[in-house]
Amino acid sequence: MADPVTATTELLERMAATLRQEIGPAVTGAYPRTQAFMAAVVLEKLGRQLALAPAHEQADAAELTRLFADLDSMARTGSAPAAVRSVVRDGVTGPSAEKVCRVIEALYRHRAELGPTFDTALARVRTAMRARVDRQMEYAR
Repeated sequence: MADPVTATTELLERMAATLRQEIGPAVTGAYPRTQAFMAAVVLEKLGRQLALAPAHEQADAAELTRLFADLDSMARTGSAPAAVRSVVRDGVTGPSAEKVCRVIEALYRHRAELGPTFDTALARVRTAMRARVDRQMEYAR
């Protein structure tokens, strides 16, 4: 028996194919025909998003773990204020997107004290977040 994600993805693909190959061509009005084809596109994108979700969740978790490990290393070797180190350590123990937001806030709050470490840490956060956005957009291609 197929797993629920695969079964749902296959159902969405079949519905999209039906809309694109049977319903769309059979509809006579321009607007309803366009809507049928657009519905097919939406179903295809949704199916792709569902199919990629497990791999993306794993990649996100791994990326956040690496991000917080890197930030922790930077905070320990640099002269990071205790407040920044504390927020980073919290992320190391349980990485999440919410904790990334708190790190960004802490970095900006202590920007002057961090000196060049601020730019390095922020660049690392941006790299991780860009990778996440790229994964989220993968199904849209």
